[in-house]
Amino acid sequence: MPPPQPHYPQHSPPTRAQSQSAVPSLTAPIPTIQSLSIALPTIQQPTHDPALKLAWARDVLILVDRTQHPTATDIPAGPVTITDPQLQRLIATAVPLIQHLANLNQQPLPLFVAEAIYLRATLESSGAYPDRIPHNPRQAFRDFEAAARAGYAAAWFRLGRDYENFNDAVHAKECFERGAKLGVESCVYRMGMANLLGQLGLPPNPAAALPFLQRAATLASTTTPQPAYVYALLLLGEFSATSLPASLLPQPHIAQSEARRHLERAAYLGFAPAQYKLGHAYEFASPPFPFDALLSVQYYSLASQQGEVEADMALSKWFLCGAEGAFDKDESLAFTFAEKAARRGLPSAEFAMGYYKEVGVGGEKDIQESMKWYSIAAEHGNTDAVERIAALNQVVPQALSRQEHDTITEAQLVRKRTQARERSSVQPRMSAEDGRQVVEMARKSSIVRQQSPPRAPANMISLVESSSPSAVPQQLPPQQQQQQQQQPQRQFAGQHRYTLVDPGSGGAPPSRQQSPIQQPQPQPAYARAAGRPPGQRQGSGPPQGQSPQALATSGDRTPTPQGSTRPPGPKPPTTFAEMGIQGAKLEEKECVIM
Repeated sequence: MPPPQPHYPQHSPPTRAQSQSAVPSLTAPIPTIQSLSIALPTIQQPTHDPALKLAWARDVLILVDRTQHPTATDIPAGPVTITDPQLQRLIATAVPLIQHLANLNQQPLPLFVAEAIYLRATLESSGAYPDRIPHNPRQAFRDFEAAARAGYAAAWFRLGRDYENFNDAVHAKECFERGAKLGVESCVYRMGMANLLGQLGLPPNPAAALPFLQRAATLASTTTPQPAYVYALLLLGEFSATSLPASLLPQPHIAQSEARRHLERAAYLGFAPAQYKLGHAYEFASPPFPFDALLSVQYYSLASQQGEVEADMALSKWFLCGAEGAFDKDESLAFTFAEKAARRGLPSAEFAMGYYKEVGVGGEKDIQESMKWYSIAAEHGNTDAVERIAALNQVVPQALSRQEHDTITEAQLVRKRTQARERSSVQPRMSAEDGRQVVEMARKSSIVRQQSPPRAPANMISLVESSSPSAVPQQLPPQQQQQQQQQPQRQFAGQHRYTLVDPGSGGAPPSRQQSPIQQPQPQPAYARAAGRPPGQRQGSGPPQGQSPQALATSGDRTPTPQGSTRPPGPKPPTTFAEMGIQGAKLEEKECVIM
């Protein structure tokens, strides 16, 4: 039976040249409440194609996944909270519909029934809707197995992950291999990483890993976009866990070109770290990318919308000075982005707030408020803040003047970007309308939402994490902020200094967020029968800056294969770092006081 096809459009992202009248969309379209609501009357018709009904229900689950609080744990238990009445109405139809289709007894079993069984299993595993589908991990495992054997190939990954969590590498590898043969991108990627890093009982073998990783990058989808990102980092030599031997890589210019294609694809598929990295690359003309101020702001804005605090700071620096020929400086917007990041605990942003208050950026000078922010930043390890506190505490306070501020920004920001533009072989073609639209998009991303920003489906986060305590950017759910304050290790550890210069060109570590800034295009009335399933709902994760949780859930959240208990033997990988799945950390090449 052929493998299920990816659910979303898989074409490449458009370039600026492809759209002369408007700024092109840089992300793939996603389901919306509007499009799902428009299709609802058709879905409720008894004679409507059941496969298309399931496709609609799947999209509802995807949309709910994207509205939940972001986390670092991949399959928690617990009910989902939906506040939007329209979305409540949609889920009230979708969950019973999944149950009904999963219970159909047709022989041979149609593929849409197998997928419905899989979707029911994800809800049994997560306990997202206990009033409709009780939390039952053991039954979930049996349903995953039934779905896989009935032809729904994506279920093999879930089975493999469950076996791996119970230290059964033999059965785990068998499941991943089955899924890989059927073209399941998550299984292909897992086999690639296992071969690369010597996991699942395999010896480290980069030569065997490379075909898997390359294929996974090509298969990357909106539910599993990170293989394209990680493969790009490997091509660029920026993957922190390991590197590929030079003999396995193409010529540098070919590797750079291929890496660019995969980075743009990962960003198009909604992977926030790729969006952040592209924003940085277009800002500083990192090879093979040209300088393009508007594209940089667009990508930073996409990442900002998904909670990437370093993207907020990057946008703050852009609007602090503006970009010649693209958009004017906007100190109010610079202040807003810095405050947005500072409120979420980024030390460099806390320092920036102190600096902005000291100089009078985005408002009146306020030395008392400046000292408050400097003190917070200093408590969190920012050494520049300590220096500014000392200067302001002198008998005659040595506050920075506007003239000094202008000199610093000219030397450290404007000049760096001018040099990037001059060494860029391709000059961006932009119009005043382009600039207006991009700035408006950035302005929207500056708005702090009451809810946490949407995240990617959990089957995405099950594949890539970062264990580096200084990895950025990340987001902590509001309900975990109090927990984090009790932890000995500070979130954003290592991000101690605020700098106006390039923070480095390494790959930002993967984050678990996904939500494009642009309004997605309405989808057709579900004229497709097969597709990738949504991920399992996400739950509570560890505080930022600490090692991520294990690949699979622990305790009673995890289905036990065949009702067994955890067998004795060596402990399986318990963090994504131990699996070797992380991105290269951004390193600051220079540190200066503004």
